[in-house]
Amino acid sequence: MKSKTRLLGRLLLVMATFLAVIIGIDYWWQSRIEGQVDLSRKLIGRWGTEGRTDGLIAGAPALVTGDVGRVAGRSGRAFLFNGATGKVSVPDGPELAFGAGQDFSVMAWIQPMRTERSFGVMSIVEKRKVGGITTARGYSLHLEDGQLSCQLAPAMGFQITRADLLAPKRWLALWKNRNALAPVNRFISPAPDLRDGNFHHVALTLDRRSTTGGRLYVDGKVVRIFDPTKLGGSLANSEPLLIGTHPDPTLHCNFKGLIEDVRIYSRTLSPAEIERAALQ
Repeated sequence: MKSKTRLLGRLLLVMATFLAVIIGIDYWWQSRIEGQVDLSRKLIGRWGTEGRTDGLIAGAPALVTGDVGRVAGRSGRAFLFNGATGKVSVPDGPELAFGAGQDFSVMAWIQPMRTERSFGVMSIVEKRKVGGITTARGYSLHLEDGQLSCQLAPAMGFQITRADLLAPKRWLALWKNRNALAPVNRFISPAPDLRDGNFHHVALTLDRRSTTGGRLYVDGKVVRIFDPTKLGGSLANSEPLLIGTHPDPTLHCNFKGLIEDVRIYSRTLSPAEIERAALQ
């Protein structure tokens, strides 16, 4: 009996050691991949890039309506927005549905112009369903008084209390409200006013498991770090992706100026990758 117990213990030790080795190899391999500068990996969308020669092509075609021009930009073709009319949209699709805990990154080249906007907001990239100015579902990358900013509004999810459990009449309403719009979380960088007439590279990266995983970049440098770990709910919604266009047409928050080379990734880009993109 004792010999069988010892044999079982050794077998369990071997299995545990083997599992630890496998996990270690996987961790090493993932770290190696993430440490590489590869701006093609998990690129799910890119728009406003005609004339470039680097071969990065992804995403559904953008639909341009109204008074939006296509002009020579920094190194390719850019969208020219007058801040009032016109719209650039990309249809919703599964690749744009960032679910609970999903990491992602957004970047673009911008040349904003000074103009009066509602609340000082000028949209760069928007993927949100909005319910007024305080609730939404999704994310945005924008300027607030010329400073790079973002908003995150994840779903609250299915939350139930003991009182709810004791009141079956609430169950259906709770289930229906699991995807209700949630309060908006704003993050504004202390970066300089980007409305200086120059092109600037801007980016948002999100590692939703890290307390320092929310980062805003300007010209390849971090300008704001924030904690996204409490914002791990789904950001998915059925609205189109908007470029230079605010989802609430009653607000004067459309972009004025040029937006070029918008990219979206379904992963967290590294600081080295953001720096490389800003030098291209």
